Amino acid sequence: MFENKRHIRIGTESWLEDLEDAQVDVVVTFPDSTKWISNFYTITCIESMRKDYSLTGHHLNGAYWCASSPIIIVDRISRDRIEQVIDELIENEGFRYLFDYFGAVQEEDLIRHGYPENFFDQNSKLDPSYVTYHASQLAQMLDQSSEEVRETVLKGILGHFKEAKDFG
Repeated sequence: MFENKRHIRIGTESWLEDLEDAQVDVVVTFPDSTKWISNFYTITCIESMRKDYSLTGHHLNGAYWCASSPIIIVDRISRDRIEQVIDELIENEGFRYLFDYFGAVQEEDLIRHGYPENFFDQNSKLDPSYVTYHASQLAQMLDQSSEEVRETVLKGILGHFKEAKDFG
């Protein structure tokens, strides 16, 4: 589903002080121009957060913590370790479960994130099985939504396709 060719951007990579007590967001881009995001936390960082929460009384005295996106827990935050984990997830087909789709690469991303020359493949498209899976999830949600919501969403989707066809 995912290619081995990838570009990895690690948030705050340049100013990490303690590689064993840190967390970073990681964005992986593929030649089909899709971006995927996950958060990497070290085991020590999770323990430090738990201690802080228990001292401050937040989150039921450290009894729980909720992440806003998938997390991957590692022993240390380093480019080598992150690349190793990502490559293994791609190879073992676990990537799609631990990274969220983060959208398509935008024009401003091309300049700001320094993609290698000829990285993107105009003929490469998002894996159809991923799109089909999420389309079926959307269909199930629409079945549980009000008529007004269904109409609004379907008009938005159909309008998007009409606009794309008009400009294509």
